[in-house]
Amino acid sequence: MYEEIVKYLTPVLGDATAANLVRHYCARMRLSADDINPSNLQQLADGMRPMLAVWLGSAGAAKMADQLGQLRKGVAAR
Repeated sequence: MYEEIVKYLTPVLGDATAANLVRHYCARMRLSADDINPSNLQQLADGMRPMLAVWLGSAGAAKMADQLGQLRKGVAAR
């Protein structure tokens, strides 16, 4: 799931920033990036929301976090 999240964030943040952001917030959750799964994806997305707001504004961050949360349902994020 890590690769899927980074792939989704990359067009907005760039590959390195997207990867670092996901790893950072996984570490804050005491979770390995390899252990991201549908049950903790929404928590991760919500945790990243404040930092996403720096780049996207609060509305953009909320939208992106909600779309990331949809990945857990097997819905392709846009």
